[in-house]
Amino acid sequence: MKNNPLDDIIKCSVEISSPASNDATFDSILLVVPEPKAAGEKTMDKVTAISQADELLNYGYIVNDAAYTAALAAFSQSPSPDLLYICIRKEMEETGTTGEESGTEVSGTGEETRERSTKTYEDIRTTLSRAKAEAGFYGIHLTSFRDRESIQGAIEWAEANEKLFAFEYTDYSACPVKNSSYYRSFCMYSGTADGYGADEQPETNQYAALAWMAKCFGYDPGTETWHLKELASIVPSALSADQKRELKAGHINMFLRYAGCNCTIGGHTLAGEWIDVIRFRDWVKTEMQNRVFNVLKANRKVPFTDNGIGLIEGAMESTLKDGQDIGGIAQTEYDSDANEIPGFQVYVPLASDLTEAERKSRKLSGCRYKAKLAGAIHIVEIEGYLIF
Repeated sequence: MKNNPLDDIIKCSVEISSPASNDATFDSILLVVPEPKAAGEKTMDKVTAISQADELLNYGYIVNDAAYTAALAAFSQSPSPDLLYICIRKEMEETGTTGEESGTEVSGTGEETRERSTKTYEDIRTTLSRAKAEAGFYGIHLTSFRDRESIQGAIEWAEANEKLFAFEYTDYSACPVKNSSYYRSFCMYSGTADGYGADEQPETNQYAALAWMAKCFGYDPGTETWHLKELASIVPSALSADQKRELKAGHINMFLRYAGCNCTIGGHTLAGEWIDVIRFRDWVKTEMQNRVFNVLKANRKVPFTDNGIGLIEGAMESTLKDGQDIGGIAQTEYDSDANEIPGFQVYVPLASDLTEAERKSRKLSGCRYKAKLAGAIHIVEIEGYLIF
């Protein structure tokens, strides 16, 4: 017998809701490099991702170029990045004059001016802004631009755009920064390489901070400390006790040898905050924003009631619980009197406590949380005594 369609009686529609994806990344690095000196099989017209250093050879770079050496140092680490983003800092051609300080050349018949062409680079902030529009990255390294102006510009851009900037220097008396009040930039001194003369420092040490960032970005935010990490291809520095104290006081990180192991010492940004704390804080912010957004998107309506507010509370709690599970936020602990010390607490308002104007605005404010960082142990002090 013929069945009539149930649509005649029951109208049923099914919506497919896809959650918003979180496109933030905390393991990707941008290398800012000069353009290659020769033409290659391919042209790097925009930010380009590579998965190994040899891919740069296709774009005209050679193995002796800074870009290649830097990429090799990054990919040599364990864990190593899956890819690196490469961005060329554009050259700006300027026409000037040559001669003595006045810009003229003196000949036997009088003064004549000869034009010359000099090249300068675009402002580093322009380079980084262009790269941001083309690719998603979190870490930044300037492979060939070590002048104070470029480094200062990159520091300021990283602070304003919530990125991490890594740089290093190898001349002990020439630290490229004076202001140490930056929370998103970190520096490593990698000169005075052990076993090398002053005029024969290893080239890879010019990319020590990049190697360090490449390795630590291989760990999920909240699971790592940047202290006591071994770095492949980087030679430790041989420093006096006074030099180590001076660098430590300036929040400059080091790569030294202890107990037969070459390892990083420190883990601070220029302002003295721990690098891993900044990275984990960025992860918490991004995750919480994304999860709360998905609550608003996935539901046809989130009512301005205790139940609706509870959905927001749940998204906040799930973020902090995941942060706790990976080790960034402390677990619940107890004091000596067995009083509970929660790792985190979330506070949201009751719907009845909100004014009519607040509900009419459809803006929920007063949502707060407090979380205790798990931190990390870097130094241990032990006291004891032996008796017969």
